[in-house]
Amino acid sequence: MNKFIEFRNHIYDINNHYVYPLIFLNNYIKTNKTTNPKEIALIERIQILKKIECKNTLGDKDIGELCKFLGDNPYTDRFIVDTILKFLNSDIKKMLANNIKTLIAQKTYNADKLYHILDICIECQMDLLAGDDIIFFLEQYNKDLDILSILLDYLNIFKRDGFKNDLYALLELDYPDNIKFQILNLLVNLYSIKNIDMYFIKDKIRHGKNKVFYDSYIQFLNSDLTFKKDGVLILQSMFYGDFEDSGKGNNGGLAVLLKDLGDEVSKDKDISFVFTVTITQKSNKPFISTYGENHVFIRLPIYLDKSIDDPFIKKELFIKRYIANFLKQVDVKPDIFHTRYLDNASKAVADLSKELNKKLVFTLAPDPHRNMFDEFGYLKELEFKDLIIKLNKIKIGDELIHISDRIVGIGDEDIKKELEIYFPQFKNDSINRKLTMIGEGIQINKSSRSVNLDLYLNEFIKSNNIKESFFEKPIILNVGRLADQKGHIELLKAWTNSRLSKTHNLLIIGGDIESPSKEEESIIRFFYDYIEKHSDLKDNFIHKSAMPNNQVRLLEKSILKKEFNLPHIYLCSSIKEEFGIAILEAMSKGFLTFGPVKGGVKSYLKSGINGFLIDTSSWETIGKEAEKYIFDSGFTNKDFNKI
Repeated sequence: MNKFIEFRNHIYDINNHYVYPLIFLNNYIKTNKTTNPKEIALIERIQILKKIECKNTLGDKDIGELCKFLGDNPYTDRFIVDTILKFLNSDIKKMLANNIKTLIAQKTYNADKLYHILDICIECQMDLLAGDDIIFFLEQYNKDLDILSILLDYLNIFKRDGFKNDLYALLELDYPDNIKFQILNLLVNLYSIKNIDMYFIKDKIRHGKNKVFYDSYIQFLNSDLTFKKDGVLILQSMFYGDFEDSGKGNNGGLAVLLKDLGDEVSKDKDISFVFTVTITQKSNKPFISTYGENHVFIRLPIYLDKSIDDPFIKKELFIKRYIANFLKQVDVKPDIFHTRYLDNASKAVADLSKELNKKLVFTLAPDPHRNMFDEFGYLKELEFKDLIIKLNKIKIGDELIHISDRIVGIGDEDIKKELEIYFPQFKNDSINRKLTMIGEGIQINKSSRSVNLDLYLNEFIKSNNIKESFFEKPIILNVGRLADQKGHIELLKAWTNSRLSKTHNLLIIGGDIESPSKEEESIIRFFYDYIEKHSDLKDNFIHKSAMPNNQVRLLEKSILKKEFNLPHIYLCSSIKEEFGIAILEAMSKGFLTFGPVKGGVKSYLKSGINGFLIDTSSWETIGKEAEKYIFDSGFTNKDFNKI
């Protein structure tokens, strides 16, 4: 048993989800020589907060201390707010209101403290701001978008009108679309769409890039849209991507998986609708899209500060309320909520399900648990910031296991045993009974219209200005998000510096070439510069922007139609891959598949049987191990075809 699992099993407390992170941090201080005074101070602060949280109730002194600490750190802020809400009763509410009134009057707060004060007021139904306070905050913090967003939420929850002209004035400013849509929504809720200046609003919000979203959102506000049908209604969350942008930005295989899941579940005669909710940042697609008759995809325009590493932790309660308000607007009462990530946005969905007294299904994976130790079983020496992020995920996982009605694990009995190792709470029979394992895989027999693959490939070649000779060699294919952790740069180097560049052409599909993120832009620039230096391979490498999943499948079929003396290869170069939908799809089509030995791929890819597991930690290991299997293993093409 490795040190992480041993330590976790030793100190896990089923009744207290903060114990493990706290003791882990104590151990971190003792064993890590690089801990700096600020990090030690933060851990000591957490210890103080833990002592307060362990009490049966909160006194006035405790509340004062909790409020004093607010605004210092996003993770302690989350802990403080959760602690206050955990103990909330009428007496604590009075003491809390007095403390908050004093803070507001004395203006003894920074922006982060003020944000959480307003967040607490909303959650505790305490309308404590005078009109002058609201005007002051609107003027003082009109450039702090988190404060502005929570203040707009405050006005909405407490129906504070009298600020129409101030809201119009805000629309004149250069704000992100999601802030402006929140202002629009507030104006409609306070005054109705008939009593606001829609010509002015359209002029200040609608532009070329968001006109599709704006028009559909206005249509939604003008309609009495409802979703009424007999049957079970399921809501699932997907906060990482968009169904129609798979492979771009942070849109990975999860978007494909949840779209397919929603499509298939919604066909069941006992299901009325499947709602999939996401948070949109681009506002370039409709507010609501439908897939089939019963799968509804909602793009919620919630402002998130993307400059910070974990924008969900601060906005957890805001996200919960926003989803709740939307459901109320369309008069929808989901019977089942489904979530599948260890983050604060998923926690928001889970808590909403319990507030509404509905069932919660949680799909569980041991991540980041399986990445907390090295290959020898020792705890990794992580950067303190990274450690805090991972411990927060572990805590959320423990909380979601505790409140879920059903837990889904993906994989076979080996994966179930792995879950039981990483999550000691499964030793408890009442928790273990919640767990159901389902087979790992994807649907491979989707019906689709008949397509002439030769014509499709020719059209692909012409529309992308590719030389026909590119497909006259075996292809190494890689599909997915364009991100550092996906190892595309290492793959390009491995291909260039190995015998593979002589026998195979390389095709990478992923990223948004027209409107790249900073990370995508950096990788695309590397591709261009690197191939310029290796101009002899210019016609043998193609990077193509992300494609819809059905188009990728057609391209894969088209590639495989041409046979050579060596196999076509799908090579996933990710440093680690927890699931790998693109891998499964390539395997199902018939590509010889290479996947990373780190992560969850090994649960379904067995080296030498249905593919090969390789070390993807560097271009040297990728090239060396791929060469070993392709050229030095003694396998013939006939042998590869059996794999």
